[in-house]
Amino acid sequence: MFLTGEKVVYVDDVFSDAIKKFYWKLPVNGVTYTIRDLIPGIDPSGESGEMCVYLVELINPCSDKPPYPERGFKAERFRPLQGDTATDSRLDDVPEEVPEEGAI
Repeated sequence: MFLTGEKVVYVDDVFSDAIKKFYWKLPVNGVTYTIRDLIPGIDPSGESGEMCVYLVELINPCSDKPPYPERGFKAERFRPLQGDTATDSRLDDVPEEVPEEGAI
């Protein structure tokens, strides 16, 4: 799986209109992003079990469901950037406390 600070490429930018209304910014196919955090996530129906990705480049609103996590993205929508070595030093400008999140 991914590591905090790892560079990844987005490979699945098909979102339903119903999902789009819950996000300020969505990732775009072929664009490189940096993993800010990985947490256990929930899908839009409330089911748990998937891995949720937060990105340095995109910060989104929090869920309206307790514990009110930031909305993130399914890890399976990303692929590692070839030749990248992850280091936490890439996250020097990321705020210390970022809320946990659900995933789409």
